[in-house]
Amino acid sequence: MKGRRMTLVLGVDIGGTDIKLGLVEGGGEIRESGKIPTRPAEGPEAAASRVRLWLEESARGAGPIAAAGIDCAGLVDGERGFLHVSPNLGGWENVPLRDIFERALGVSAIVENDANAAAYGEWAAGAGRGLRNFVCLTLGTGVGGGVIVNGGLYRGSSGFAGEIGHAVINAGGPLCACGNRGCLEALVGAKAIVERAIEMLRATGESRSAWGGSPTVEAISRAAASGDAVAAAALEETGRWLGIALANVIHILAPEAIAIGGGVAGAGDFILEPARATVRRCVMNEAMASARIVPAELGNRASFIGISLLALGRMNERR
Repeated sequence: MKGRRMTLVLGVDIGGTDIKLGLVEGGGEIRESGKIPTRPAEGPEAAASRVRLWLEESARGAGPIAAAGIDCAGLVDGERGFLHVSPNLGGWENVPLRDIFERALGVSAIVENDANAAAYGEWAAGAGRGLRNFVCLTLGTGVGGGVIVNGGLYRGSSGFAGEIGHAVINAGGPLCACGNRGCLEALVGAKAIVERAIEMLRATGESRSAWGGSPTVEAISRAAASGDAVAAAALEETGRWLGIALANVIHILAPEAIAIGGGVAGAGDFILEPARATVRRCVMNEAMASARIVPAELGNRASFIGISLLALGRMNERR
């Protein structure tokens, strides 16, 4: 009917520094978006109050929200609406996030891990549209993963499925933040890439000043694009480690596609091409090699789009 308002859901993507916010319609379209500081030390109740204030002041003209979805990094129990612990939110342990946000916003809410939310967003409105079986990896400081099986988010018996970043790829390899050695995160996360590039640069006797003195993944990627052989080699080795992990994912889950997102993915084909080549070499047959390895499409909007659509789906189930 002409003039009818679309159902709006508030997506809340809580990071260690900022909270990304979006009012999302049923098809994944963003009506309004914004960003506010997280200030973890002030606690989750204060964060929820700032979200409500943003909604009242910045998104007032968009119309009322029907539900809210909240995501963050860490161990999240979606069924109970609990955040057990998050690496980015010091002091937020065993926090009833769902209850806190429902009280602050006055609507029903769901809570989910940010990598699961991003995977769902990419599946519903990004690189995984139209697929039944899909995996999304987010490469940044950490490595997050989310899995779609037969058209639904797969959480496993514990609710914590999809922790591909902590699959051990090189037993006895570099120490990971989780305490294990040789996890994918310790091999392809941002810190690992920078350390690998500096080590390779040191072996050549060249100065790191060409990369800005204190290299970042972005600087290394720019150097590779400008023809720097050492930077390109560091990214190529990163891609090979990623490819080993992706081959394992393909053997276990047989997805139609795997999307790679996050800041590290900004290196593009400097990482993705060696990853694809490694997958082709490691998978056991051509049928499995047909799984596409593609860039994610939604960027830093994936999580709040995904959590909004998950909240909308939960709301519709309750009707």
